[in-house]
Amino acid sequence: MARGGIDHEGIGKLGMTYKADAALAAAVAAAGGIGTTAGRAAVIGKAVTWSASPFEAGFGNAGDPLLGIVESYDYDDNMTVLTRGYAYAPGVSNSLPNPGNVLVVDGSGAVMASTGAVGVARADVVMTTGVTGPVMVFIG
Repeated sequence: MARGGIDHEGIGKLGMTYKADAALAAAVAAAGGIGTTAGRAAVIGKAVTWSASPFEAGFGNAGDPLLGIVESYDYDDNMTVLTRGYAYAPGVSNSLPNPGNVLVVDGSGAVMASTGAVGVARADVVMTTGVTGPVMVFIG
């Protein structure tokens, strides 16, 4: 989704393995299940936060800190989460952040501007091709 031939996606990428929490695994099941491409694809590219366990991640609640973006989802409910670098994520419909805003999760796999929290995830480039973005996220 390069704009004017410039695209930051993948620069500085660092992925870490996390177990999907029950809610995120349920989203995979609802989209066709772990054994289907559609089921696994339903969560790829979505924003996640930490869950109760330090080795689990999920959609969380609106306003929770952004851990990263799901890069891949495996057959054992483990997933690779991009925790550093640049990646695209969906934004909240008709409420896109501005470049430089600190980002948090919305609880459904999208990112939104924080209303006071501080963090390491910021909006870099907000695409204007739709009401939900995508938003280029920098996690640093």
